[in-house]
Amino acid sequence: MFRRQVKNLLCDFSKFYNNIFIRCFMEIKVYPEDPLVDDKISITISGLSPQQKVTVKSSVTEVKSTFSSSACFISDASGHVFVDKQSSILGTYTGVDGMGLFWSLTADPDQQKGLRYLKRDVTTPQVVNLSVFEGHHSWSDCHNISQEPLVSSEVQRWFLHKTVKREVIRDGILRGTIFTPSGPGPFPGVIDMFGTAGGLIEFRAAILASRGFIVFALPYFQYEDLPKNMTDINFDYLKESIDWFSNHSDVIKNGVGILGVSKGAEIALMLSMECRQVKSVVNINGTPFCSYCPLGPFTDFVESDFSRFEYTDEGVHIWDALNSNFKPDNVLKTWESDVQILYIIGEDDKSVDPDYANVVYNCYPDDQKHKLTIKKYPKAGHLIEPAYLPVCRASFHKVFGIVFVWGGIKEDHARAQEDSWKSILKFFKSTLLNNKTGNNLSSQL
Repeated sequence: MFRRQVKNLLCDFSKFYNNIFIRCFMEIKVYPEDPLVDDKISITISGLSPQQKVTVKSSVTEVKSTFSSSACFISDASGHVFVDKQSSILGTYTGVDGMGLFWSLTADPDQQKGLRYLKRDVTTPQVVNLSVFEGHHSWSDCHNISQEPLVSSEVQRWFLHKTVKREVIRDGILRGTIFTPSGPGPFPGVIDMFGTAGGLIEFRAAILASRGFIVFALPYFQYEDLPKNMTDINFDYLKESIDWFSNHSDVIKNGVGILGVSKGAEIALMLSMECRQVKSVVNINGTPFCSYCPLGPFTDFVESDFSRFEYTDEGVHIWDALNSNFKPDNVLKTWESDVQILYIIGEDDKSVDPDYANVVYNCYPDDQKHKLTIKKYPKAGHLIEPAYLPVCRASFHKVFGIVFVWGGIKEDHARAQEDSWKSILKFFKSTLLNNKTGNNLSSQL
C-alpha cells in the first residue's frame, strides 16, 4: 500500500514537473510586431506536443466592452500550430484563415445585446490578448474554463501609424479631425463620412492616412455644436468643408475623394454633384438618392415607410422601408458630373435594398458608364468595414433606439471587407494621385 502511494505521488510529481517543463518552452510568436489593423498577421504557437489539441482564445476590451474569439487546432508533428496555415476545427470561425481570430471577435456573452466593436481612441492600439488552452472548447465554454492557459501573449494592432499627425479641427463652423501622413507632401485628399450613428468616428480615416492619404474625418450631426438631428443637417456646412479641405496646403490640387457608408455615402453623392472639387466617391451601401428628408437643394427625397420595418428576434430589417415611395427618377444624376464612383454593395444588406445598384447602372447613359464601377459581394451585409475588423451583423442604433440587422454571413462578409478595402485604396490612388506632384503615397501602400 505504501509503495503504491509513493508510486502515485512520484507519478503526479512527474506529470507536474513535465507540465512546467513543457510550458517553459511554449511560445506564441506574432509577425509583424506592432502591425496596422489592416496588415495580415502570422501567429505561430510552438513547444506543444505532437498532435496536441488546443484552443486559442483572443480577447479585446474597448472602453468597458469586451469582445473575444476562439479557434481549435491540432498541432503538427513538430508540436507547432501555424494559425495562418492550419484549419480551425471549432470556434468563432472554421477553416484556414490567418485573420479569423480578429474579424470574428464577438461581444462576450455577458455584454449587452447589439454591441458593435468601434475603436474610439485611434491614438492607442487595439490590444489583443492571446491565450492557448489544453483541449478543444467551444467559444461559449471558453468563458468558463477553470484551467490556466498553457501560454499567453498579446499583440498590439494600430489604427494610426506612429508617423501620422492627428489634428482636431475647429475652424469657423467646421468640425472634425485631419490625419496627415509624414513626408513632404502634398498628398491625395479624402473626406471620410459615416452614417446615421452621428458623431465623430475616426478609425477609418486613421487607417487611410496610415496608407498615405491625408484624410478629413468629417462629422455632420450629433457632435459638439453641430445639429442634433438629421433633419437639421446643414448642407452649406458640408460644401464649406469640401472647399476648405480642397485648399489645404497638404492636399494635392487635383480634386478630393469622399469615402462614405450608408447616409454618409448618400451625402457624398450629393456633394459630388454640387462641388466640382470632388473627383471620386466610394459609396458603401448608401442610397443613390436623397432619403428620409430634404437636404439643401435636394428637395426631391424618398420618404421611409416605417410600416415596412420587419421585426425579428435578431433585430429590425429596414431594407424595404424606402421601396414603396422610390422611383428611378429619384436617382441622383451623378453621371452629369465628372466624378468617378466606386459603388460597393453587400447583397445581403438588411438596411438598404441592394437592388438599387442595378437601377443606378441602368440610369447611367452608355457613354457615361465608364464613370461607374459596381462591386457586389453576394453574402455581405451593410457595414462593410476595412479589412480584418470585427464583422458586425446587428447592432443597437442609438438614434432609433432599436437593434438594426445589417446583414451578412460572417465568413463571406469578412472576405468582402478584405477585398473591398484593397479596391478602395487602389481606386483613390488611381483617381486622386497626380504623378506630377510630389508625394510619397506609393511607398506607403
